[in-house]
Amino acid sequence: MNSCRCAFKMSASLLILVLIIAGCAPSDSDESGNESGSTEPTYSDLALEWTGSIDTLASGEIVVHNAGTPLWSPSEAWTVVEEFRIGSDTGDDAIIFGSIRAFDVDAHGRVYVLDNQSQEIHVFDSDGTFLRTIGTEGTGPGEFEDAAAVDINAAGEILVMEMRKGRLSVLDSTGIYDRMEYVNSTGWDYWPYPGGLDWAGRYNGAVLTNDEDVDLMFARFDQAFAPLDTIPIPGSPVDFERFEHVLDDGASSISAAIPYQSSFDWAFSKSGNFWTLLTGTYELVEITAEGTALRRVTMDFEPIPVTMEDKEEARENLRWFTRQGGEVDLSRIPSTKPVISSFFCDDMGNIWVQRVSERPENENRLFHLFDADGRFLGDLRLSFALDSNPMPIVQNGILIGVSTNEEGADTIVGARIEMPSASDLP
Repeated sequence: MNSCRCAFKMSASLLILVLIIAGCAPSDSDESGNESGSTEPTYSDLALEWTGSIDTLASGEIVVHNAGTPLWSPSEAWTVVEEFRIGSDTGDDAIIFGSIRAFDVDAHGRVYVLDNQSQEIHVFDSDGTFLRTIGTEGTGPGEFEDAAAVDINAAGEILVMEMRKGRLSVLDSTGIYDRMEYVNSTGWDYWPYPGGLDWAGRYNGAVLTNDEDVDLMFARFDQAFAPLDTIPIPGSPVDFERFEHVLDDGASSISAAIPYQSSFDWAFSKSGNFWTLLTGTYELVEITAEGTALRRVTMDFEPIPVTMEDKEEARENLRWFTRQGGEVDLSRIPSTKPVISSFFCDDMGNIWVQRVSERPENENRLFHLFDADGRFLGDLRLSFALDSNPMPIVQNGILIGVSTNEEGADTIVGARIEMPSASDLP
C-alpha cells in the first residue's frame, strides 16, 4: 500500500499536495551529473562524505540541513529496471485504460487499478498478469459513480471511495460487495484523493469544514469504522501572488496564479502525520495530527533562471485570462523558478523528490533521494517517464507508477529497484 499520498487537487479549484525533499538542480548543460552527456548520474571517484547537519531544537523539532554532497558513493547508487508495463494493446487479455484515477498494491504485490472512464477496478498479479475486473459503473451494491480512490487494507478488503456521495464501498478480497460506510462529505471531489488508510489501519476521510481558517479536514475512523477524531490540514505559511481582474458586472472577479513562483504543498503520510513543502525554499516539515512540527528538512540548491521564452510561454498559457479582460504583467513573474515539482515516499521511509528538467528527454525521470532522517542519498534517473498523479508506490523493492505510452494513453509500469548490498560493495 502507499507509503504516502501526494499532490492533491480539488476539482473545484483547490490545489494541494505534500511531502518531502529535494536538492540542487545541476545546470541544464549538466543535468546528468557529468560532462559526457550520459543519462546516468555519476559522482566523484573520491570518497564522499555527507556535509549536512542534524540539530535538535529546544522544542524537540529536528532540523536537517543538506549542503549537497550525497551519502551514496558511486558503488552504492541505486538503479531502477523496468520489469513490466500494463495497458498496452498486445495479448489476448490486454487491458486498455481509459484514464487511471487511482491504484493501490496489496501485501502480495497485486496491483488494483481504478479506471475513471469505466469505473472498473482491474486487478493484476505482481508480474503484471491480468487477474480479474471488479465492479462497474452504476448505483447498486458493488457499483461505482465517480469513484475517487481504491485502498487495500491489511485483511485484503478493497475499499472504494465515492467522494461525491461521501461513501466507502467495502468489498472482500475477491471483489464481492460486503458493506457500505459513510464519510460526512458529499458533492465535491479531489484528485488524487488526499486521504486513505494509515499504517495503524485507520481510514482518514477528506471532509469539508465551515471553519473560516480551515477548508479541509480529515475525519479519522478506526478499523471498525467507528469515528475517532477530526484533523485539520496544515495551511500555507506564506501568501502567493495572483493576477486579479474584476469582471464587467463589477460583482465578480477572476484570478490566475503568477507562474514560476514558489508553491506550498502538503501530503498525508501513512504514519498518520503530514508533510508540508515550500518549493521555493526547499523547506519540508513533518507535522503531527495535533499540529506539532517534528522534523524540518532543507537543502542548498541553485534556482533555475526564468528566461524570456519562459515568460512568453506563461503569457500564452494565460490567454484564457487575458481573453476575459485580465492583464498579465510579465514584470511580476519571478526571475527564478523552483527546481522540484513533486515527491513521494517509499515503504522504508526514503523520500523521492522529482526534479524539474530543462531537457525534454529527462522530463518526469529525474529524482533526488533522501533517507528517512532527511539526509540526501543521491540522484536517480529513470529509463521511463513517471507521472506524479496518482503518486507512485514503492513496496518491497518494486516501484509501481503511472506512465504514458507513445499514443498518450495511461499505462502502469512496474520496475525493480536494484540496491547494492554490503556484500556487493568493494
